[in-house]
Amino acid sequence: MLDCDQMASLLKISGWLGVGLLATGVFLYWREKKLQGLGGHRYMAGRFAEAPVIDSYSDGNMQTVLRASPNMPIQQRIASIQRMVEKSVQDPEMRKLAGSLTRHCGDRDGMCEAKAIYKAVKKRVRYVGDIAPIKMSNGDVEGIDLYQSARRTWEMGIGDCDDQTILIETLLSSIGITARSRVTAEEATADDGHIYPIALLPKFSPSYAVALDTTLLGSNKFGVEAPAGRITDFDA
Repeated sequence: MLDCDQMASLLKISGWLGVGLLATGVFLYWREKKLQGLGGHRYMAGRFAEAPVIDSYSDGNMQTVLRASPNMPIQQRIASIQRMVEKSVQDPEMRKLAGSLTRHCGDRDGMCEAKAIYKAVKKRVRYVGDIAPIKMSNGDVEGIDLYQSARRTWEMGIGDCDDQTILIETLLSSIGITARSRVTAEEATADDGHIYPIALLPKFSPSYAVALDTTLLGSNKFGVEAPAGRITDFDA
């Protein structure tokens, strides 16, 4: 998507509760920093329109939808992630999973629940980049970035930053924790390069955000995120 997902003009969405894709390149963070004070920050509330559908097909088990637009803007990419979360939270298996993962937490203890979800996803889901650049039928060479539903990522045990964001936001939302997608760029003028979920806590009266970035290289620390020159938060 973004560099853990470098932005490209091709977005492909597969569904079984939905799976989606965009052009990719592997992006690894070598540094980490606590979540406060990471450069310029803005919040873009609301929902956005997805890129136009240009093709779709099904193997009888899973539907795939191909979307494309010129220089696909971040809002169209976020729109597809939002739709994945919207569909995934309607899957009762995801609420069941969220309840099981947080069973040891006290009533209304959002911090404990967020930590439990972070640890479970970090342990189960291995970071794997998406489809490497291949030559398309039109002669272009492009990579394809996959957007997977929450259940699909949990079952497969692999996914990149956007896949893990969809999974975590679904699990958080399923048990009443408000989640958002945080998109970052290394420099204020650079392209958006990474996405990860944040949880708004305390659970019923949010006053601060906690990062749940399970894709940080070499980090297994809840609440830690990489330094960034620009930060934009979007509704889940």
